[in-house]
Amino acid sequence: MDMERGAACYRQWIAGQEAGLAELEAALANAGATDAELRAVVERCMRGYQDYVAGRRAVSPHDGTAFIAPPWCTAFERSVLWLGGCRPTVAIRLLYNLSGEGLEAQLEELINGLGPMGPLPVGSMGITPGQMVLVTDLHRRTLLQENVLSDRLATLHEDIADQPLFPIVRQRAAAAAQPRAGGGDCDGPVGPPGGAGRGAVDAEVDAAFNSYRAAMAQLVAEADDLRMATARAMATEILTPRQAVEMLAAAKQLHLSVRDWSCRAEGAQPQPNGPRVVPANGTSAAARRNP
Repeated sequence: MDMERGAACYRQWIAGQEAGLAELEAALANAGATDAELRAVVERCMRGYQDYVAGRRAVSPHDGTAFIAPPWCTAFERSVLWLGGCRPTVAIRLLYNLSGEGLEAQLEELINGLGPMGPLPVGSMGITPGQMVLVTDLHRRTLLQENVLSDRLATLHEDIADQPLFPIVRQRAAAAAQPRAGGGDCDGPVGPPGGAGRGAVDAEVDAAFNSYRAAMAQLVAEADDLRMATARAMATEILTPRQAVEMLAAAKQLHLSVRDWSCRAEGAQPQPNGPRVVPANGTSAAARRNP
């Protein structure tokens, strides 16, 4: 894999994340934005992720190994990656946390008789009970799909100790232990039993590695599809346009903040523009529920 092209693709993605966050922030600050305008912002955000996935697949269509632990990420970032990105359920967990913001204060006002009487509080984001049912169902289905991919990844890891690599390892070990012909030292490569040269065995190793890389690329591609499907389901099927903008802004803020903080902690080069805090939306909770 061309590591420089891979790193350049990621740098472009980070720049796109920053630009996307700025657009999402502007949309949140515009209380008069229509649903159509907000949907357009959401769609551009979705398209940005699709473009990134397509770009990195083009860099290495048959080798997914570099994306499992990409060297252009920090050690902390690599430690929390799942098949080349975040777990799809992390986005759902983020939405759970967002939906609870402001809920405690609203409940306290209701209990103390300080707030207006009416429907039960739904938090500052305005997630309704009906929406939460849909989110919970999506969470359940996504978790099942995650587990299937994780099991396949575990099987791929275990295959390292099986056919075809392990027999080659044993064959080479046996060949190295055989007395050299003629009893003298020889600087040349020792072939495996049966007269095959080292080159023939290397061809087998290359074939096994290429098969592993291709299988990993397939897993990363399926994980990307699941990430995209989960985010799109929340942003376009469950949430209102304004809620979707708020969720996507929070996701980008989290990503860029973790990137920046881990770069600084590890002495790496942080992003030129530090993460921006998503400004509080000046609209009321009722306005959030009815953008």
